[in-house]
Amino acid sequence: MYTSRIALAAALGSLLLLCLAAPATAQNSRQGVIYAPIYHEAIIDHRGRHLDLAATVYVRNLSRKHPVTIEAVTMMDGKGKAGLQCLQGNKQLAPLATLRLLPTDCPPNKGEFSVLVRWSAPQPVPPPLVEVLMMGTAGQQGISLSTRGVPLEPEP
Repeated sequence: MYTSRIALAAALGSLLLLCLAAPATAQNSRQGVIYAPIYHEAIIDHRGRHLDLAATVYVRNLSRKHPVTIEAVTMMDGKGKAGLQCLQGNKQLAPLATLRLLPTDCPPNKGEFSVLVRWSAPQPVPPPLVEVLMMGTAGQQGISLSTRGVPLEPEP
């Protein structure tokens, strides 16, 4: 009982620190790639039972004045190999607009663990915000979580 209280206090303290941490901001740019993790299942008990999760990908243009073009949304497997392309052709996002890709747009394969979003703009703008919302239910049990993408460094 005492050990579980300590573990709970440690978990809540860690969560508080994560919430208080200032988000990293990327420099304005004309192009880039954003990486976001995806979880297609969650282990829900000590016996290893899992709950399948459906993932919806959101790409948000953070520029108030300029459009951005989403050039590709690519699912990646756990070994870093490119898989399914979730977007056919380029998609232009107006200032502050959002692109939503439903699970039917990017059907999961068991080996896929992340998404890469390639974007460009005619002038320097803040990188788009990429978020993944994952949800699953089984009977009375339900879980939801989200992840946020991070801009990758340009490759030489």
